[in-house]
Amino acid sequence: MNTLDLFSLKGKTALITGGCGHLGRAMTEALADAGALVYVAGTSHEKFEQVFGADTKLRFVKINIMDSASIREAFTEVATEAGSIDVLINNAAQYAGIGKRSEDLTDDDWARCIDGIAGSVYKCIREVLPFMKKGGSIVNIASMYGIVSPYLAVYEPPCEASLIPVNYSAAKASVIQTTRYFGTYLIERGIRVNSISPGPFPSPKVQENKVFADRLRDKNPSHRLGDPEDLKGAVLFLASDASRYVVGQNIQVDGGWTIW
Repeated sequence: MNTLDLFSLKGKTALITGGCGHLGRAMTEALADAGALVYVAGTSHEKFEQVFGADTKLRFVKINIMDSASIREAFTEVATEAGSIDVLINNAAQYAGIGKRSEDLTDDDWARCIDGIAGSVYKCIREVLPFMKKGGSIVNIASMYGIVSPYLAVYEPPCEASLIPVNYSAAKASVIQTTRYFGTYLIERGIRVNSISPGPFPSPKVQENKVFADRLRDKNPSHRLGDPEDLKGAVLFLASDASRYVVGQNIQVDGGWTIW
């Protein structure tokens, strides 16, 4: 096989949750560029059309990642139309408590963030299995803060609104461990599970706080912030047969942040 053919997703169906978002859009484009039939699972068809246009070849499916019945319904709809789901990218998440000090989190903040990140990843993996054949690939999107603790000096005033509390870090660490667990659990069925931990990829809105953006940039060994395009190679590698012997691994796409 030609080496470049290993990265092809032609003839495969991919589903990505949160595919309209800051990082999701680039990953969605990578899957489509590689030839996959891509379903973008989200909460708003209107937002989908705003991001990708009404005449896109991408397909939209409505989902609530907090609700098992909604996930099951969405996956059933895709598999009924396409025949199977070959690639699942668990990118969507729901946060709670961003900007709060960790000791100020409420019980609800804790529960909603853990379930909105770690819980939703588990539910999506569980619900996709009846529709994923041997040779499938699941890619979970974790975070550098699932590996290392936040560098708190970055969040000192006037940047405290972006503070990452402990519930986020705990949830993303759980995503990485869930990846390892299902990596070994599902490989006997021929399904590979891996994860990506993005580093500093602040949204354009967050970057409006120039002090915060500069602090992130200065802290990073690469001395730059992540561009969503930087994720395309990693997600395509893990989604495709190019990574057919990669199981339960976490790829850190962070410009070197976690090597300190």
